[in-house]
Amino acid sequence: MAETTVTPHAGGAMPLSAHPPHLAERVLLALDLGTTTGWALRQADAGITSGTLSLRPSRYDGGGMRYVRFRAWLDGMAE
Repeated sequence: MAETTVTPHAGGAMPLSAHPPHLAERVLLALDLGTTTGWALRQADAGITSGTLSLRPSRYDGGGMRYVRFRAWLDGMAE
């Protein structure tokens, strides 16, 4: 299974004023794809959580296991 680290940010980040008001209430997920994937999640209440997801293959993984693990993690984030 993919290893995930989570870093909640203190202080309650506020949406940037340059964004249109209708975007301020949306949830946004930003990804930096790679073997160690960085991610940040901005929730509807403007709280930000970020972390990393290690998708390093194990010795016995096939070629598609990295995608399968990433997809399972992404589905979990969507819930």
